[in-house]
Amino acid sequence: MFVVFYHGWLIIPSHRDQHDLLSRFIGLGYVSVSFFFMLSGFILAIVYLGSGKPVQPRRFFVSRFARIYPLYIAALLLDLPHFLHTFRSSGATSMHAVGVVTASVALVQAWSPSLTGLNIPGWSLSAEAFFYLCFPLIGPLLAKLRLRTSLVAGLLIYATGAGMVHALHGSGQTYSPLPHLYVFLLGINLATPFRWVMEESERRRALERSAPYLIVVSLAAFLAIPVFQLPISENGLQHGLLAPLFAVVIVALASGNRLIDSLLSPKWLVVLGEASFALYLIHMPIATMLRRPLQHYGTPAFLAYACLVTALSVLSLVYFETPCRLWILAKEKVRSRETQATSVLMQ
Repeated sequence: MFVVFYHGWLIIPSHRDQHDLLSRFIGLGYVSVSFFFMLSGFILAIVYLGSGKPVQPRRFFVSRFARIYPLYIAALLLDLPHFLHTFRSSGATSMHAVGVVTASVALVQAWSPSLTGLNIPGWSLSAEAFFYLCFPLIGPLLAKLRLRTSLVAGLLIYATGAGMVHALHGSGQTYSPLPHLYVFLLGINLATPFRWVMEESERRRALERSAPYLIVVSLAAFLAIPVFQLPISENGLQHGLLAPLFAVVIVALASGNRLIDSLLSPKWLVVLGEASFALYLIHMPIATMLRRPLQHYGTPAFLAYACLVTALSVLSLVYFETPCRLWILAKEKVRSRETQATSVLMQ
């Protein structure tokens, strides 16, 4: 929902020109993509690397394909009329349009800035597709590390990734998977210290007790950015600079703390969590369709838009996304290891 506010709210001209605290906070919505990359790596490590057995590539790739691709293609089709209209009015060549569509269907558009014009948020799925290719190779190597080595590896991954982000600044590679890969790897690596904590009862109880405080402190640290207008590089924020905060939040959410679990367990919230993938993919096509009402009527139109895309995402989950996923898994005779609970956390 943070990304929905970021994109939809800023369509309204009066909101773009404001520099109050609310606008500064919503303007940081893009950091949630990096959080998702790290959470994705963490959950996949927990699900696929916990047993110590090698990842079964076919099972893994079919499960991931079934989870993301049907809805991803549907969202591309939803945005296609707007994309074609934009291309005709811009005077771009037909070959360029074909290239953008082909790259988007193949999930490789994030590798070139000129190929990301069709449902732009889909670039993150293009990056995820690359991460999935890396996971069966790199994931088991990170999972084998002992605790101290894993902590050192985490520091090296973070430092190397931050260095790459700095080196690529200004190169037009904002959407490229490479400067985002380290955040995904940090998520995988985070699973090792998390398991170490959870495997011993005293350490586990200590984490459970401290989890709410960890979340509050992390949220306060994040809010300090818009409240005090901290001079932090936008390029760094876009590419995982806040990964240490993300790690703390992820571990706290996964701690098993009863208060946190009770707050996140209402059925309506679980459904919204499962539907958030659809919400992320369809919110921009719907926003472009409603651009004029949003620009004309402002905040009331935005609130109606937010309710609309939320309702559509739930309907998509029930009547399209889930049936397609189950059909693909059944057809390929694959039983996904990604339970309902982990699917919710993934989103």
